[in-house]
Amino acid sequence: MQAMTPRERVLTALRHEEPDRVPLDLGSTTTTIETDPYNDLKAYLGLTEPTRAFVRDHVAPHDAVLQRFGIDTRYVRIKPPQNFRVQIEPDNSYVDEWGTRWKKPPSSLYWDPVEHPLKDATRADLETYPWPDPDDPGRYAGLRADARRLREETDYAIVADNPVLGLFESGWVFLCGPERFFTDMILDPPFIQALMAKLTHLHMRFYENYLNEVGAFIDVIMASDDLGTERGPLISPAHYRQLIRPYQQQLWQSIKQRTDAYLFLHSCGSIYEFLPDLIEMGVDIISPVQVAAKDMDTQRLKAEFGAELTFWGAIDTQYVLPFGSPHDVEAEAKKRIADLAPGGGFVLTAVHNIQAGVRPANICKMYDTAMAYGKYPIVSNAHQA
Repeated sequence: MQAMTPRERVLTALRHEEPDRVPLDLGSTTTTIETDPYNDLKAYLGLTEPTRAFVRDHVAPHDAVLQRFGIDTRYVRIKPPQNFRVQIEPDNSYVDEWGTRWKKPPSSLYWDPVEHPLKDATRADLETYPWPDPDDPGRYAGLRADARRLREETDYAIVADNPVLGLFESGWVFLCGPERFFTDMILDPPFIQALMAKLTHLHMRFYENYLNEVGAFIDVIMASDDLGTERGPLISPAHYRQLIRPYQQQLWQSIKQRTDAYLFLHSCGSIYEFLPDLIEMGVDIISPVQVAAKDMDTQRLKAEFGAELTFWGAIDTQYVLPFGSPHDVEAEAKKRIADLAPGGGFVLTAVHNIQAGVRPANICKMYDTAMAYGKYPIVSNAHQA
């Protein structure tokens, strides 16, 4: 087969057709590589280009790294607001523009939310709360020119990272905290519905402004909402369909009305039970494919949902990448390619952010294996069985 451009390769896979090889991604979405392993990787590759984090310790990889691995994607990403600045306090904490306090203790590699501004809020408080301004001009300055340049001057697939975190996770992770949010799903559903309605209105405005700038130039638009734990759904499917799905559907339909780009949903954990809902709501791409979680067997997912969904990710970040040998990583990449790539509908990258302690040799082996064994036609494991 004649070699394709990166954009042709990704779009062919997203149409559920077979490109020349499996498309590769690194860093085009919020799921990327963390600062420590990225610096180790640069040293291993002999690169000295600067490290740039775009949120907490998530890295936007330099083009030299992306070229080394044959990455087919490039990104556009919303910018910081003009009218809000983060202030790091002496205890290494800060309050974000949503009012959530984040802290990174000296013993930790991660920033965690430690204070939830709506933990004790009433429905009336939702109307007077100082919400972020989705119309802040700093967020969108120069985005149209950035997206146009990528479209006209490169042949990469262009991914627009999500401009705001998901509706559901904004509520329970950041604003209310899990105890308040999940309790109120049972004891005070009207509060949850009022909060979801307020967030939906804000998020729709974020996406409207964002897509007004980049929507005509991009190939993929990202949304996010983590719905699973490692053992199953985070909430019951019944509560999801009553209290969360209607608002997601409103937001995602609004997105799809504003761009022809494919809708990419980041949703961690065991989300098998939600996949029919997500397909009905217009989701085109699922990421991550958290292969260590319950019911997330890649051969089964491909057989049941491969005609409707593209799977983006799937190289295990919990066990294989951090603890396996390069040989283990090679076997993992071969398995996921065999399970997910036949017929298209697969973009290869790590399941989630590449964490501290992952050896550069394992990162290189993941992408080098994909380049060597991801050429079409691919014989699936199901066919071999």
